[in-house]
Amino acid sequence: MNQLALCAVALALVAGGDQAPPKQESTGDVTRLSVGTPSTLRDIDAGAVRGIPTRLAWSMDDKYLYLRLSTFDRWANETVRHILIDVKAAEPRTLGDEPGWLGRYWNAKAGLVSPAIPTWKISVDSRDEQVRTTNVPREGNIGQFTSDPGSGLEETVRKAAQAQQKTLFEDYRLSGHTISSSINEHVAAGRTYAWAPAPRPFMAFVTEKGRLALMDSTGRTVELKDTKDVRLPAWSESGLRLAFVQQSGRESCSIKIVDVR
Repeated sequence: MNQLALCAVALALVAGGDQAPPKQESTGDVTRLSVGTPSTLRDIDAGAVRGIPTRLAWSMDDKYLYLRLSTFDRWANETVRHILIDVKAAEPRTLGDEPGWLGRYWNAKAGLVSPAIPTWKISVDSRDEQVRTTNVPREGNIGQFTSDPGSGLEETVRKAAQAQQKTLFEDYRLSGHTISSSINEHVAAGRTYAWAPAPRPFMAFVTEKGRLALMDSTGRTVELKDTKDVRLPAWSESGLRLAFVQQSGRESCSIKIVDVR
């Protein structure tokens, strides 16, 4: 190799040394997380305060939790109450409106793409299916379900059995797991799952049994067995704490927090 070629090689090596190494995506292992025991921050008597929890979110400094309570009339119109809870003192106070930081937080928590790994995405499966009626009334009760009182019992049962209803099914799926489902309405994004903030590549979601589970980008999961009837998982902005609502009675629930290190 002549001197000119050697100089060219040296210049290429120098130029290459100035370049930053290619950015790699974080691939955390959920099985190596240290997950604490959930502790109760505050009990909520939904009957007394009127409403069911429909949103839970952390402030940017991890000092407050926002809780939205909703009531619905017969036409599905929603009336909301806004509550801010001091995490350290566990003291709530009523707000006139939702806090300004809620929109940014909820968009990150409930989006379709992981804030830590842009290629880790939720897939949405929406489909209409014809569902055959299975609850065919019998004997003495058949009359109240008969549109034509003159038709015989056998004919009525046959028509009921053949009746079909168009039904909408919608599922949110991630790495082989269903993290949210809905029938005859669209999934309410973020009600049953929450992305961890970047750079933590994790997802928290509610299992079919109502327990809280954590997932990494490979699809590995860890289930928190001390949880049940969970809703509204919410990661703190630091990614080190996870809050959620746990149903404790027909009209009561608790806000719980677990450390995730």
